[in-house]
Amino acid sequence: MKFIKNVLLSFLVVAIGCKNNQEQDKELQEAQSENVTIQVQGHRGDRGNFPENSIPAFISAVKKGADVIELDVVISKDKKVVVSHEPFMHSLYVLTPSGDTISEENQEKFNLYQMTYDSIRKFDVGSKGNRLFPEQQKQKTYKPLLAEAIDSVENFIQNNKMDEVTYNIELKSSENKYGAYQPEPKEFVELALQVIQGKNLENKMNLQSFDVNILNEVHQSYPEVEIAYLVYTEGIQKNLDLLSFSPEIYSPHYALVKDTAFVDSIKSRDMQLIPWTVNEEKDIKKMIELEVDAIITDYPERVLQLLDKN
Repeated sequence: MKFIKNVLLSFLVVAIGCKNNQEQDKELQEAQSENVTIQVQGHRGDRGNFPENSIPAFISAVKKGADVIELDVVISKDKKVVVSHEPFMHSLYVLTPSGDTISEENQEKFNLYQMTYDSIRKFDVGSKGNRLFPEQQKQKTYKPLLAEAIDSVENFIQNNKMDEVTYNIELKSSENKYGAYQPEPKEFVELALQVIQGKNLENKMNLQSFDVNILNEVHQSYPEVEIAYLVYTEGIQKNLDLLSFSPEIYSPHYALVKDTAFVDSIKSRDMQLIPWTVNEEKDIKKMIELEVDAIITDYPERVLQLLDKN
């Protein structure tokens, strides 16, 4: 997956060469803006409107026109690659198989790494809703396997003759959870790549993570895989120094993307810039103005609408 920013300057100079300098500058700026392609990534599918990381959320993002499906994966006890943001059943939006709520104090006891997938699938991740996303539709659904999520999206696209999407797959990993809530990095990466290769998805996806150990392992074992480095702290070079390589994508929290100097610093290192998670209109507009390569959002329709206006 490559994010494109292509400005056709040579053509433009010829096309407007007979005009005065002021007119030329104005038209060049306008044309450059029109030729900037910003991709839209549906965060956990379409989390603002459907249960996160669920098949309904992924299909909704496709229907709306998202270019990329962003999702998270963890590992179950029986070594299945499960689509989930947390390695446990979060009290915020998960109900037990019997329909009971889960307390915040007990949520981490429902450790997915200690549960087989047939048990995980019985939990309801959609009927409760999510108070942080009041527009989210409540519907009974479950945490799918990565393989099922991919098949569902690809079949929907094929059956409805829609444009292809690509995938931004986050390996949810924390060093303090190795062995307890997840396998060691090498095994985690191998399990995820087995699914990706089995679905012939290598050229339609990138992997991302906050965990530098995971990213270093991906690069070492699968150097052909495109990697996005998720960060939430300031200091571009300080963050990059934690890696053993230079990633294709730098993916910071949007609040870190303050000005053109920041953008230029990323682009000068030959990395794409993809901020997360951009939901409010003023923030989306700022990212568009700064010409980032893609925008990760819980509300794909908001970004698509603002891009359509530009």
